[in-house]
Amino acid sequence: MRGDAARRRVAREAVRTAGAVLVLGVVLIPSPALASAEPASSRDAARTVDEIAAALKEDPVLVQQVLGNGDAAGAEERISDAIADADVPVYVALVTKPGGLSASAASKDLAIRLHSRVGDGIFIVGMPSEVLALEAWGAPDALGLSGARYDALEKAHPMVDSDKGLADVAEAQIVATIAAGGDPWGIDDSALREIASAPWAVRPDSLPRDYDAATPGGRAVIATVAGLGVLLVGLRALLWTTARRDPAKAKTPPLTVSDLDLADLVARANSETTRLAEALANARSSSYADTATGYLGAAEAVLRGLDPLVEPRAPRAYGRQLRDAVGALVLARSGLYELDRDGRKNDRGRYVTCFFNPLHGRADTSLEVPGRGAVVVPACRQCAHAAKHGKLPDALVFAYPSRRPKPYYEEKSVWARSGYGALDGELWATVTAESAGAGR
Repeated sequence: MRGDAARRRVAREAVRTAGAVLVLGVVLIPSPALASAEPASSRDAARTVDEIAAALKEDPVLVQQVLGNGDAAGAEERISDAIADADVPVYVALVTKPGGLSASAASKDLAIRLHSRVGDGIFIVGMPSEVLALEAWGAPDALGLSGARYDALEKAHPMVDSDKGLADVAEAQIVATIAAGGDPWGIDDSALREIASAPWAVRPDSLPRDYDAATPGGRAVIATVAGLGVLLVGLRALLWTTARRDPAKAKTPPLTVSDLDLADLVARANSETTRLAEALANARSSSYADTATGYLGAAEAVLRGLDPLVEPRAPRAYGRQLRDAVGALVLARSGLYELDRDGRKNDRGRYVTCFFNPLHGRADTSLEVPGRGAVVVPACRQCAHAAKHGKLPDALVFAYPSRRPKPYYEEKSVWARSGYGALDGELWATVTAESAGAGR
């Protein structure tokens, strides 16, 4: 694939050169022949699914100006270099949103449609105001690939020298690098830092981050939610019926059970906990290190309760372990984030997860849910965008034990009460105070 990538780079340069000559020809020597030539920006003009698919068949990386962060051509070249040696075809499309896509999962829908036209491979698809989709066909351990993506992005966000977070083009390059590396999926810390710290990696326009549990206002919101016992049960119905619909006719749509693998979650939690222990061993004494130590102890305690792992045929125990495994992962990441805060000029506060799905990572903004008194919860960009457009956020829904699926926050557990830390500024202390079976 290296030879193909080289040929594609040469072809791109030829197109750019031809475009420059074309412009000179139009200005200096007006000619009917030149006037009828195809403009150099034809790939950027791809708007329909078929046009985007055709562009990907020509070159597997398509970055249009709308998501190029000021350097679409440079982004295409960097991502092309990243996937040059991939064993499985990798396709990257950062494009203007075509019409006719699913309202609730547009990026995923486009990836599916592109696959039907282009063929098997790993598809990384992004559009303005949509979460980046990662879909794989014909690739080993697709679930592990998805987990590696979230793990890498958790590491990358503190490396960005801005509160705005990662630009889509930077996230796409990180994911493409992981995809090109093959199974076992991952990315070197040095490569991750090189991408995340680049000037072009900063998201140009992000949702306003007006939620911060480290501020008095943030703590007041948490205290209001927890202390007054605001009922989160039925939140999804509330979101649905308060959207731009006739409440009398609105029906809460069915929920999709989250695709989770217990062994994979535990492996990721163990890995992050080990990283935290190693980082603490070399950390200087500080209040951040003290808090991180609390998170480490809580994560280790939860992980001890997961040994041995059970099988799905014991649904109640398996479901508890799934919930605890997610909790251990959040605890370890929270501790790592605390250590990273030490010495930062722009402290962004503690690690606040997306309330709707903690596996989405750090919250980008806050979301006010209307009803009998507003409830303000932190949310990631994906979930906030969905809720603000009258759609259901992609909530964490456990399959076990087998009964009516519902979001985790409608359950009765330490994780539900705390929102996996989204509503609790001291999750480690809360978990430590619970019994050994924190997820029961």
